[in-house]
Amino acid sequence: MLRRYLIVNGTSTALLYGGIYAAIPSLTHAVQSVQDTFDGFLAQSPILGPLFNKIIVVVSSL
Repeated sequence: MLRRYLIVNGTSTALLYGGIYAAIPSLTHAVQSVQDTFDGFLAQSPILGPLFNKIIVVVSSL
């Protein structure tokens, strides 16, 4: 019983970590594309661009 539990637990843990490791490059790519879209939206906005730049300057000076 304990041996079966350890085998199943070890196998499922290995599969879970393998799946997470396989998904990491696609997650970083998705986050980067969302960030690029947001940056492009801010660059085209005459109101939001300076506002976010001012917030970033104020926060970074703290």
